[in-house]
Amino acid sequence: MEFQFEPVTCEFLQEVLFAPISQEETGETIVPDSCPDVERVLDAFGSVVLRGKECRSGSASISGGVHAGVLYAPEDHSAPRTLHYYIPFTIRVDNSALTEQSQISVDCRVRSADARILNSRKVMVRVNLCGSVTGYEPATQELYHPEPDQTGDLQLKPATYPVLRALATAEKPFSISEEVELPGGSPMRELCRSQMSTDIVESRIVGNKGVFKGNVSLRLLYLTEEGELCPWSCQLPFSQYVEFDKEYEDQELQVKLAVTDLTVEDANGQGRRLLAELQMLAQCTALGQEELEIVEDAFSLRHAFTPEWKELNAAGRLDRQRQSEVVRAAVQAPRVKSVVDTQVFLDEPVARREGETVKIVAPMTASVLYRDEEGELQGAATRMEAACQTELAENCTCRPGACISGEAFAVPAGDGLEVRCTVDFTLDSLSAGALKTLCGGKIGDEPLPEEERPSVILRPAAPEDTLWSLAKQCRTTMASIRDANVLGEDEAVLSGMLLIPIVK
Repeated sequence: MEFQFEPVTCEFLQEVLFAPISQEETGETIVPDSCPDVERVLDAFGSVVLRGKECRSGSASISGGVHAGVLYAPEDHSAPRTLHYYIPFTIRVDNSALTEQSQISVDCRVRSADARILNSRKVMVRVNLCGSVTGYEPATQELYHPEPDQTGDLQLKPATYPVLRALATAEKPFSISEEVELPGGSPMRELCRSQMSTDIVESRIVGNKGVFKGNVSLRLLYLTEEGELCPWSCQLPFSQYVEFDKEYEDQELQVKLAVTDLTVEDANGQGRRLLAELQMLAQCTALGQEELEIVEDAFSLRHAFTPEWKELNAAGRLDRQRQSEVVRAAVQAPRVKSVVDTQVFLDEPVARREGETVKIVAPMTASVLYRDEEGELQGAATRMEAACQTELAENCTCRPGACISGEAFAVPAGDGLEVRCTVDFTLDSLSAGALKTLCGGKIGDEPLPEEERPSVILRPAAPEDTLWSLAKQCRTTMASIRDANVLGEDEAVLSGMLLIPIVK
């Protein structure tokens, strides 16, 4: 007779793409006629804005630009000047699993920026981008639940595997517009650099809404009327929500923020108040914990049983860990008197497996503006890295994420400088494998021939023995072995002599 399992269909979003972004962009900028010639480059910087993203069959494209700039010391030894340049870019990612219906989220940022002098009136800026693109496709999966056994002697080995998977995505553009007041002292003459970072401090799902709160850290470097460079930073709080098509109570909300435009300008022309206007895109994903209930094995006590198997997609997140690492790095900088400003660009973290341990390394580039003992403005840069490690099962992969927590800063140390910052790591353990589950089978119509078997078997437990393996080998039930030996429900290690009652 046929033994049927009842299929139960579940819907989710299958991750079909996770691709790193790595691209270099260059541009040349001309010194305006009103500005003096370039003597030396002090610093280079850049901020990414996302303009658009599109999926086609077999590929995804991301378009945007970099607001890049160069701070330079003029040949006439006047106050430092800034050259600004917008560099557009397009990034294409090829993947055969992508379709026009694919939903993608993008994380893109600057990992390094530098500049070199082509001549006294022309400077070339080079910006390296990094990040990732994640793509989802709607998918369905059938889980198989066994119907009641009519013969009463089929033994099943059930198992449950928890997996966290994407259920839905939603996006929302929003804006932040706020006036901020610069600290007292000499008013601003020129805004040299404006950069920002975001921090999500709370996210949750309430019904069909994904609610999230956070802060935008705005970091400015400006020139005063006296020609002094001043760094300043402030926090711009925000609170937003997105709407999903369904309700997803008690699920996890993942938020990726992308800047689509950023402008900071003098609010009243007096150099005291600035108007910061940011256009943001919230890319939200609802993640749900799903219990994959499968039947790993089966046998019949009295009949021949022919199983039918199917393979289930078990890809998903199994675990998430968070670690923080304090990084200190020395920078060669002779005759340092005082530090003016510090910026650190964070690269994509890389995971390297070493046996059962995974080491995660996040490279960084730090640049420091400082004044030497003669009061001259100088620039110095160095490469540094943050690292952490975690244990990881053999059949899992680690997907790391990293961000700089708080502000990076530098202090004079020894014959140079020391850069200090804190890096927060997010370590996701992912399962990319498949599970084999019983979906049905055929039970023989005739009972198996009776064998001369004792009513009870007495035998020592072997190291590899489990309740299931003993029950299957002896054609009895786990419950009878457990009761005869007074074993607990979750007792996994068997030892000593075991009584194995035989079901007749």
